[in-house]
Amino acid sequence: MLEVFPPAEETSVVSYVIYEDGTTGRIEVTAGAVPELTRPGTMVTKEVYQAKVAALEEQAAKAVAHLEASEQTRARADYTALTLLGLAEATARRLSGYTGPHVTPPVVGQS
Repeated sequence: MLEVFPPAEETSVVSYVIYEDGTTGRIEVTAGAVPELTRPGTMVTKEVYQAKVAALEEQAAKAVAHLEASEQTRARADYTALTLLGLAEATARRLSGYTGPHVTPPVVGQS
């Protein structure tokens, strides 16, 4: 007959790290040991880690907003140029990707 052993206690440890390149990491080790880092970094508290992650998310959101604004500016310029060439508004929108309000192009050659 087999002996019945009580289940082993859970000994997982969660560690937080900020690497030298500014990225973050969350490492969970089930053996209960402090993990060895495979690249240069510093172990930090959960609070410091969460603050760094929040800062990185804010930085990424700003970068995305900048890219979207740049893309919209480019699309509007393309749309305006296409309508100045005499393309129909729907065609100019489709080709340029512009989705903003209708822009009345200036009349070329008149002041």
